[in-house]
Amino acid sequence: MSVLTSTSYHHAVSRVSRWCSWYTRDVDVEVAATRRDELASDFYEHAIWADESGTTPRAAAREILGRAVRGAPADLTWRHAQRRKVALADPTRFRRLRIEEAVSSLVLVAASAVLGWGLFVLTRIVLSTIGEQIRPGSATAVTIASFTALAACGLVLLLRRRTRVGGALIMVLPSFGLVHFGLYQLYSLSTTVGALTFTMPGWELASNSLIVGLGMFFTAAAIWWWPEHRTTPADTSTRLKTIGEMTR
Repeated sequence: MSVLTSTSYHHAVSRVSRWCSWYTRDVDVEVAATRRDELASDFYEHAIWADESGTTPRAAAREILGRAVRGAPADLTWRHAQRRKVALADPTRFRRLRIEEAVSSLVLVAASAVLGWGLFVLTRIVLSTIGEQIRPGSATAVTIASFTALAACGLVLLLRRRTRVGGALIMVLPSFGLVHFGLYQLYSLSTTVGALTFTMPGWELASNSLIVGLGMFFTAAAIWWWPEHRTTPADTSTRLKTIGEMTR
C-alpha cells in the first residue's frame, strides 16, 4: 500500500494540519495560507520519499508526528514573530486580537468553573447516595446531572470559534440550574452550606446575584462574538477614518 493512500498517513496529516491551523490563527491570512501550503508540500514530499525508501505507512506517520512535536517550539516562535509584525503594522487590529484572547480566556475560565461546580455537587450526591443519606434518582439529582451535561456541551462548543456563540448561550442555562439547584441540594448534604444559609443574611441575595451575573456574562460574550458584529481590520480602519473626518 502506498503511503499517500494509507489511513495512518492521513490521520497523521490531519493531526498536524489541525495544529498548523491553531498556531496560524490571528496571523495575516496570506502568510498563514503560505505556511499551510508549505506544510502540505512537506507532507507530500515525505510520503514520496517513504514510498521510494520502503518505509511503512505507520512508520511514516510516526515520523510526521515526531517532526511536528519537535518543531512545535519553532512554530510558536514563528507565531510570536508574525503577531509582532501585525502589532507594528496595525496596532488597532493587534489590540482587538488581544481583547479577543482575553475575552475567550475569561469565558473558558467561567465555563470551567460552572462545570467544576456541577461535578462537585454530583460527587457529593453520589457519596451521599452510597452512604444512604439520600435516595437515588431524586428529581434534584437528575436535574443537576442534566445541567452538568449541558455545561460540558457548552464548554466543548466554546473551544471552537465557529460554535462559541452557541456555547456561550448554552452556558446561561447551567449557570442558573447548577447554582440554584446545587445550593439547594447541598443545603441538606453540607453542614457548611446549611450554616451559611442561616447565619449569613445576604446568602440568598449573593446566590441570586451570582446567577444573574453569570447569565449576563455569557450573554455578553455571545453578543461580542456574534458574526454580525465582527469586523475586519479594514472595516475598523475605515470606520476610524470616517469618524476622524466627521469630527473635523
